[in-house]
Amino acid sequence: MLQKRKDTKSINQINFMAILFAGVFAFISACLVIVNEYIDFQKEIKIIEESYIQTQQNSAEAQLLLLHNITQYRFSQSEGLSKEQIYHKLKEDLKALIPPSNGQNYLFLEHSSGKMLYRSAELPVEDVGKDIVVTEHYAPLELILGSGVSTHNIENVLAEKKKAYQDKIINFVLKIYMLTLFLYLVSTVEYRYVSDIMKREIRFIVYSFKKASQSYEFIDMEKIKFQEFQEIVTHANVMIEEIKAKNNALVELNSNLEGIVEQKTVELKRSIDFTQELLEKQDRFVKNAIHEINTPLSIILMNIDLYNLKFETNPYLLKIEAAVKVLDNIYEDLAYVVKKDRVVYEKSMINFSTFLTERVDYFEDVAQGNKLHISTNIAPELFILFNEIELQRICDNNLSNAIKYSYEKQPLHVKLYAHENEVVFEVENRGEKIKAPEQLFNRYYREDEARGGFGLGLNIVKEICDANDVMIEVDSDESKTCFRYRFVRG
Repeated sequence: MLQKRKDTKSINQINFMAILFAGVFAFISACLVIVNEYIDFQKEIKIIEESYIQTQQNSAEAQLLLLHNITQYRFSQSEGLSKEQIYHKLKEDLKALIPPSNGQNYLFLEHSSGKMLYRSAELPVEDVGKDIVVTEHYAPLELILGSGVSTHNIENVLAEKKKAYQDKIINFVLKIYMLTLFLYLVSTVEYRYVSDIMKREIRFIVYSFKKASQSYEFIDMEKIKFQEFQEIVTHANVMIEEIKAKNNALVELNSNLEGIVEQKTVELKRSIDFTQELLEKQDRFVKNAIHEINTPLSIILMNIDLYNLKFETNPYLLKIEAAVKVLDNIYEDLAYVVKKDRVVYEKSMINFSTFLTERVDYFEDVAQGNKLHISTNIAPELFILFNEIELQRICDNNLSNAIKYSYEKQPLHVKLYAHENEVVFEVENRGEKIKAPEQLFNRYYREDEARGGFGLGLNIVKEICDANDVMIEVDSDESKTCFRYRFVRG
């Protein structure tokens, strides 16, 4: 919400930004016009300078041609005279034929040795090196004919041109900025006027919205001048009308709903009480049934043991004992499920090797009753920190399942060995491949429903292993199935 408020802009801020932008835009536009005028002026100055120099160049070449003609004439009229006499005559001709220099154009005669024979005018010191000079070598008299033009006046011409440009630019800038300022003020006043009208209408719309949220009163269209705002108000009035109708319907529904809710609440309370009573009766029935099952099972097993002590092994009695031990395993699973949430199973150091040997001996009769044989490879003296009842559930359910799902006359392999800091318990049998290993530990799931059972055993095993950080691995193919459990070594 704070971020949203920070990003919003008021009309005053938008007005200020618009006016600032207009001013900057006008200033930049004026600067661009001035820069363009300056560039055009520089081009004009360059053209004037080049034109002046070209004119002076042509003037110097014309003077040189005149000097050449005079020298040629004097040479042709001075047959038999020495060069010194010809030089003297030539200087007199130049003084007589060419008027005194005005300080810009001049002629000169220079001997090939470098001696200056004649010069019509001397340039000021500041113009030396700045004049335009053209020369010609006249071989018959060993003279260098030259004509020169001073470029001093070009600076005066350019200075006058720059002065005129400065006056023009100053006058232009004043006009531009006056026009810009006038337009800026006019647009600012007009914009402020429109903005004030907009703000008044927006404040009215906001006020009307607040009022409509309480009384569902329509917004007055007569007070809105802008077409865009009129469209907003039209949609808002339609929305207010719909909300008002839905609110009336909701009020009516709430009045009816209160009675319905009260009635359903009473019915739900009765249903909850009845369900709770059923659950309590079911819990008592399961407990009583488990307790009643335990007594006859214990009596049957005790009498079978007494019979075996007095008489030889009876194959029929062996099957009865196997079936009773299967029932006993189911009983222990049910007893664990009933008690697990109310009993704390304390851990102690258990000799896993001795414990597993005893459980294998217990299930030996069950295996024989199913025409199977259990082979063991149990390493001695392997200890783990575990609860004995929970460990028995792991061992008994794996041994019972291995016997139940094994082919007849096939061995069962039970292994217990140490691997690094782990104690590994394995039960392997020969039977059908497990079809859905991902569902194997789900409660009530049975791989083969024809073989009976409640589907609780492996679910109990999974809960115990998860609670005690025991890793479970299941490998199954067409030839064998192996359940592997990795315990932390004690």
